[in-house]
Amino acid sequence: MGDDMSGKQAKRKRQAERSRPTHVKNAERVGRAADAVIAVDVGDIVLKDRVPQVVVGICRAAAAQSKVVAMLTAAGNAASAAPNRRLVLEAAIRLLWLASLSRDERRQAVDIMLEKDRKDTNSTLGYLSSLGQTVDFDPTEMNEFELLSPTKGALQEQTRKLDAAVKATEVEPWSLYAMWREETKSAHPSGSLAGQYAPTFDDKHLASGEPSPMDGDLEAHQLIQFLIVMTTRDLLIQDGVSREIADRIPEAFHANSPTQFEWPE
Repeated sequence: MGDDMSGKQAKRKRQAERSRPTHVKNAERVGRAADAVIAVDVGDIVLKDRVPQVVVGICRAAAAQSKVVAMLTAAGNAASAAPNRRLVLEAAIRLLWLASLSRDERRQAVDIMLEKDRKDTNSTLGYLSSLGQTVDFDPTEMNEFELLSPTKGALQEQTRKLDAAVKATEVEPWSLYAMWREETKSAHPSGSLAGQYAPTFDDKHLASGEPSPMDGDLEAHQLIQFLIVMTTRDLLIQDGVSREIADRIPEAFHANSPTQFEWPE
C-alpha cells in the first residue's frame, strides 16, 4: 500500500509540474542559474591586467539582469524586461568580441572601454557644472589612472559602436545583434513602444496593449546565459587564470540549469 501511495504521489507531482506554464518554469531556472553565477567566489583571481576584472564584471552584471528578467517574466510582466534583456544580449556580444581579439588587442580594448567610461563621466560632470550644480565626486584619482588606450583606429570604433564590434567578431553574432536591435525599440520611449502600448484599432481610436516579447518563454535566454558563462571561462583561461578557478562559474551555472548544457574538458 505504501509503495502504491508513494507512486501515485510522484505521478501527481509530475503532472502538476507539467501543467505549470513554461515561462514560469524557465524563469525559475534562469533565476537559479543567475543566483549561482553571482555567488561564485572569485576573490583569488590574481590580476595581471584589467581583462579578468572586466570579463567577470560583465558576466556578473548579465547575471544580475537575468534575475530581473526572470522575476518580471514569472510575474507576467515580460514586456517590461526589455532593457534588462538588451543588456544581457549586449554583454554576450561584447564578450564574444573580446574573445575574437588577440591577447594584446584585448588588453587595449579593455582600456579603451574604461577610457570611454572616464570620458563620459567627465562629460556628465562638466554638464552639471555648466548648470551650476555640484557633485560629491572628485575625479582626480580617476583621471590620473594610466590607461593604454589608442585615440583612434579599429578598436576605438568597435568600442564606441556595437555594430562595428559585431562585424569585427570572428563569427558574427548576427542573431544576438538582431535580438538586441529589436529589444532596443522597447527599451526606450520610441514610437514603436508607444504604438504597442497604445495602438489604434480603426485608424481613429486608441486601444491598449503591450509588446509581445520575442523570447517570452526564456528558451533563448537560457542559451545566452550559457554562452556568457562559457565565453567568460575561455577568456579567463586565455588570460592565464587556472582552469580550476575559471571553471567555477560554468560549474555553478551547470549545477542549476538543464542538463543539456555541457562544456569541453
